[in-house]
Amino acid sequence: MRLPPKPRLPDPLEKMEKLLTKGLAFPNTITCWMLHCTTVPLGVMVRGTLEWLLEETVLQRLFEKHAPEQYTRELTISALVNLLIQVSAGAHRSVYAAYKADQASPNPTISTSYQAVYTKLGRVNPSASESLVRFSAEKLGTSLQFLPPADHEPLPGYRLRILDGNVLTGTDHRLAPLRKWLNTCLPGKSLVVYDAARGLVTDLVLCEDAYTQERALLIDILPRVLADDLWLADRNFCTTRFAFGVNAREGKFIVRQHKLNLPCHAMDKLTKRGRTETGEVYEQRVRVIDPDNGEVLLLRRIEVHLFEKTRDGDRTIAFLTNLPVEVTAEQIAETYRKRWTIEKHFAFLTESLHCEVPGLGQPRAALFMFAMALVAGNVLTVVRASLRAAHGCPAEAEVSGYYLADEVAADYRTLMKYLPPDQWTGWRILAPREFAQLLTEIARHVNLKALTRSQRGPKKPPAVKPVYNKKHKHYSTARLQQEAQIEDSC
Repeated sequence: MRLPPKPRLPDPLEKMEKLLTKGLAFPNTITCWMLHCTTVPLGVMVRGTLEWLLEETVLQRLFEKHAPEQYTRELTISALVNLLIQVSAGAHRSVYAAYKADQASPNPTISTSYQAVYTKLGRVNPSASESLVRFSAEKLGTSLQFLPPADHEPLPGYRLRILDGNVLTGTDHRLAPLRKWLNTCLPGKSLVVYDAARGLVTDLVLCEDAYTQERALLIDILPRVLADDLWLADRNFCTTRFAFGVNAREGKFIVRQHKLNLPCHAMDKLTKRGRTETGEVYEQRVRVIDPDNGEVLLLRRIEVHLFEKTRDGDRTIAFLTNLPVEVTAEQIAETYRKRWTIEKHFAFLTESLHCEVPGLGQPRAALFMFAMALVAGNVLTVVRASLRAAHGCPAEAEVSGYYLADEVAADYRTLMKYLPPDQWTGWRILAPREFAQLLTEIARHVNLKALTRSQRGPKKPPAVKPVYNKKHKHYSTARLQQEAQIEDSC
C-alpha cells in the first residue's frame, strides 16, 4: 500500500522551513518551530535576533577588552546581559523578578545569590556598556542592508547623526547614602548618537555623575566623528569645541545657535532665501574664532522666522552650519527638524522598554540597564524593518511602538517556557542575508491589525486653563464630578 504523497507547503511556509532547518540545532523539532513562528512570530523574531546578536563568546571578548579589571568566577557577563534584556523588553518588571524566574527554570543560568547579582551590576564598567551598544549597531547594521530602511538620508552624500543628552530619572532610596534625603537622586547621564535613517543608536557615552555638563562629554564623542558625517545637535552643544572639533575631522554639523557659548561675527547682511512649512528662511555668513589658538572658522548662519511660536515662546530660531553652499538654506532648516526623532526614541525607551528601573540605585547598574534598553531598541528596529519587507512601508508606518513592545513582552515570556535555550543556538550560524530573509518570512505571519496605532485628532488647548490651589494638596475625584454635574444642571 502506497502512502499518499506529503502535501506541498505554500511557498512562504516552504521558504521559512528551509531557512529554519539550516539554522536549527534540532531539525527534528521543525513542526514545533513552525507552530511557534506562525502563532507567536514577534517573540520568535526578537528571541532569535538576541541569540544571533548576543553570543556568549563575543560578549566575553567585549568585556575583556573594555573592562579588563573585571573578572568572572560564577556569574558570567552573558547571564547579566540576558537578565537585563528581559527586563528592558518587558518580560519581567524588575531585575529580581527576572532572577527569580531564572532560578525557577529547569536549567538556571545563574548559580549565585541575588545579592551577588546586584553587586556585580553595580560594578559594570560604563565603557563596557558603551561598547555593547556600539557592537549591536554594527552587527545589526549588516542585516539592515538587506531590509528596507526606516527613513532616507535627508541630504544625499551625508550620514545623519543626531546627538542629544539624557539624564536618568530618580531611583528608589534603597542605598544607605540616599535614605536621609527626600530629594530625587539621579544615577547618571548619557550622550546618545542616533542614526535616524536606520533607526539605530550607534554610539553612547555614559557618565556616573548626573551633574556633569553634557558638553563636557564631547571629548569622548569627537574622536568618533567620520568624514561626511552630518551631526545634528541642539544649542547646548553649540560650543567652540564642537564646531572646531567636527570641522577638523572633515565632518559637517547643523547646531542651533547659542550666542554666549559660540560668539560669531557677521560678514554680510541677512538675506531671505525662501520659506518652509514652518517659516521664512534667511541666511548670512559669519565667522567664529577659537580663543585658544586664534583659529578662524567660516560658517553659515540660517535664521528661521517661525509662523508659530515654539513651546518656549521663541518666534525666531537660528542654526550654524559648515555645510557647503550647494546645500540650500531651506534644506538645512528642514533637516534640523529631524532632531526631534531622537526625542521620540527616548520616549519609546522610557515608556515601552523600561530603560529606567527605580530599584537600580547604583549609578553603574542604572547606566548598564539604560544601555541594555538601547540594545533592545536596536533589536526592535530590525524587527520593524522585517515588517516593512513583509507588509510594505505604509503598513509598518502605522504600527505602534507601544503595542509592538507589549506584544513582544508577552510572546517572549511564552517562548522562554516552551523552547529551551539550547534550541536557539542555530540562529548564530546564519549569515546576515539569511538572517534577514528568515525574519522577513516569519514577519509575514504577524497580525498588524493588533499593532496599529490609535488615530487621534489634533490637540486642542483646554477651554479652562488649569490652576494649582496651594491650600489643597489633593481633591476627591467623586466630589469634583458631583460639583461638575450640579454646574451642568444649572
